[in-house]
Amino acid sequence: MKKLKVLLLGNCNRSLTDNNSPMKQNTVFSSPRTKLNGKNKLNAMDNNIDILEINGKLWHNTKLLPVEDIKELIEQKRYLKADQHLIKLEYQCYSSDSIEKDEDKLKMEQEVESLYEHLDSAITTVLKTSMSISKENPDLLKMVVQFRIQEEKMDQTYQEEAKRKSGRIPKARPRGWKNKWLNILQQSVDERISKIPNASEDNKINWVIQCLGQLLKELKEDVDTIVNHVKPCYPEDYNICKTYADCYQKTISSRLTVITENELKGKDLYTLLRWIYVHYPGVMSTLTQTEDADQKLWRDLLSQEMINQMENGYISAVQTDAKAYMSKSLQMEEMNWINGKEPLMFQDCYHSELPIDIIQIFDGGAREASCLTPDLNNRVLGIMLDEMMCFLESFQESVKCFEKTYLDHENFISTMILVNNICESFREYLNKNGKITNEVKENALSILNKMEKNGKDVLQKSLFCELKPYCKFLITEKWVSHPEPINNILEITQRQLIKFRKLKAQQFQGLLEEIHEQLIAEYISRIMKRKLSCKTEDQQKAFANQLEKEDHQLQELFSVNGSRAVGLATALPYISEIIRLQDVNAIKVEIRVLFNNFPDIKKCHVKDILHIKKLKDKDIKNIWQILHITGNDSKDSSTAKKLFTKSTILKDV
Repeated sequence: MKKLKVLLLGNCNRSLTDNNSPMKQNTVFSSPRTKLNGKNKLNAMDNNIDILEINGKLWHNTKLLPVEDIKELIEQKRYLKADQHLIKLEYQCYSSDSIEKDEDKLKMEQEVESLYEHLDSAITTVLKTSMSISKENPDLLKMVVQFRIQEEKMDQTYQEEAKRKSGRIPKARPRGWKNKWLNILQQSVDERISKIPNASEDNKINWVIQCLGQLLKELKEDVDTIVNHVKPCYPEDYNICKTYADCYQKTISSRLTVITENELKGKDLYTLLRWIYVHYPGVMSTLTQTEDADQKLWRDLLSQEMINQMENGYISAVQTDAKAYMSKSLQMEEMNWINGKEPLMFQDCYHSELPIDIIQIFDGGAREASCLTPDLNNRVLGIMLDEMMCFLESFQESVKCFEKTYLDHENFISTMILVNNICESFREYLNKNGKITNEVKENALSILNKMEKNGKDVLQKSLFCELKPYCKFLITEKWVSHPEPINNILEITQRQLIKFRKLKAQQFQGLLEEIHEQLIAEYISRIMKRKLSCKTEDQQKAFANQLEKEDHQLQELFSVNGSRAVGLATALPYISEIIRLQDVNAIKVEIRVLFNNFPDIKKCHVKDILHIKKLKDKDIKNIWQILHITGNDSKDSSTAKKLFTKSTILKDV
């Protein structure tokens, strides 16, 4: 055999076939077989744990043992020492100059391979039980790792000799312990991770949860053992954690494939997806420790086609469940509207569980998806927003149907108050939720605005239906000397406001201001009808005093109830002052102030007010000239609150 370059530990480059080499002089056939007597002699040889290299110091210091003693070393789990003797025995066997294989040489080759098989079996047993061995006897696992290093060094040496095409290479070389190692570890992982039991009728409900829970439990325990006990037994460049991660990846993938072969529903799909996207990477990232590990791990567990199928199934289930739950909640709410019972009270307002139910359904779906991937979260959020819009449209139709069908229902007004409170709850949620897009928010708020306006109109109409008989007497001949109309208006309004206080604060405030505005507009509308004129100064003063008094009464009523519509209080007092004044210049000043405060006032309105005073034509013309008021005022009043041009609600009741 020609020179065999040493590429193992150390720098020994001595020729393997040097005539002065002890390897050449002491072959297996010519040297006497020295047998160790007793365990102590065997133990004495374990002090040196250096890796054996051909022609190295350890090589020369190692005295070849008989086959029986090598076998005894294996039985005593002294695998590294046994392998060193086997390597030397193998080399001497195959480095013989004899081309023909005599009977002794063939026998020795068979004995070498038999010993290697015995050693391989012992090494395999240790590797398969690495998890327990690493805790109970870590030195044994370290020895097995050293055995692999030693064998790979020998494979490398023989392979380099083969490249130079010199010498004879044992046909068992290379022994390929790297691949065998991986196969053994993979097999041990397959045996450690439980098989997926068949789903039966008894365990069908929680079958997926139980299977994944068991997988996660076993995975966590093994990963902890690998990191804390197995890893210290390996050289760092072996990256044993990554090796185990690959093994578990294959095993877990096969287990999950079994699970996906069953018919999975929405809850099971979510459980499985979360296991894949969250739990599994969370545990395995301890082994991989790379930035993109999480994504790569779950992508390799199942095929992309299967992942897509599961995601689509999950999204479909989310949509179906959301639609069903929202529909059921609305049906229950509708039953509450027509059952004749007073709505629930919470913080002095009518209360419904409907917004809570719908918001929980929406948030629950969005929150679940947020635990998965960003893409899946966005898709589910889009679905939930669509279902929210569908619900609001259905809610709107339900309210319309209730209005038409149950107008005379004893709790009709209470229900309409409740509906507005429900709208307010949804409005508050929409404004606070930053996940809802502006487009969806605008569409949703548009529906709520229409419903709230309609609800307030219904409540106002119910009030003004009672007020109508008394409003007809306003600004008439009898009105000046009879306080009954305003007294009845105040009493009825106060009584209704007590009911309307069941509205949420913001809703009640809005309704309060609208009712106040409607009553002021009704007074102005009655003035415009010109059913009363005051020819004398005393009559004008009486009119002005009465109008001012009733305005004060209305202002006090609404102020007590919390109205913030301060501007409305100035309209009637200015009109009463115009009626009271006799000096034309003073009248012009008041008209100018009125004109500035209420931009929607027109020439016709001023004419109607002045009609009560029976002014002379020259005085009226004088007022127009100074104020520069024309028949078609061009002053922009589009952004101002309408009062003089406002259509009163009594026209619709």
